[in-house]
Amino acid sequence: MFKTIFNYIGIIIWGFFALITIFYFNETIQVNSSTTAMGQSALSFEMVYNYWDYYFIFSLLILLPYVVHQIPILYKKHVSKIDTYKDRAMKLHNQDLNQNHTNRVWSVSGSHMNNPYNYSFSSTQSYGDLSGSLLNLFQKYLVNIIVIIFAPIFITFIIFRKFVK
Repeated sequence: MFKTIFNYIGIIIWGFFALITIFYFNETIQVNSSTTAMGQSALSFEMVYNYWDYYFIFSLLILLPYVVHQIPILYKKHVSKIDTYKDRAMKLHNQDLNQNHTNRVWSVSGSHMNNPYNYSFSSTQSYGDLSGSLLNLFQKYLVNIIVIIFAPIFITFIIFRKFVK
């Protein structure tokens, strides 16, 4: 019961960001800036609703959670490992360790010296995992925008799929 409520709230929160974007491009949210005689600037926001905006709100609150529940593949997390330059450098370093090191002394063509590419840790600090997470969040954000705008098409697809089975 609580898990269902928390899932619904999470879907609504993620959908809210998409709804704000739709409202901004639909000119429901109008941002006005003004400058006073003293040179101070101020921003003011104004909400101007039309009939489409009520459709988008209904789509967010009712249709979006239903589509998320019925078509979970739209929101499947894709594991995409982005190979950063630090990750590649660590792979090359480990290859170099395996191929050219004997008795922990770095040698190439008979010359012996300390390893100039020595790393103090076995892994580097990298943003590869963060990039994958941001990619998944951006994907969820874009899918929410598409589902909110075209929710009746998704609902029609769900109903058609149930009748075909």
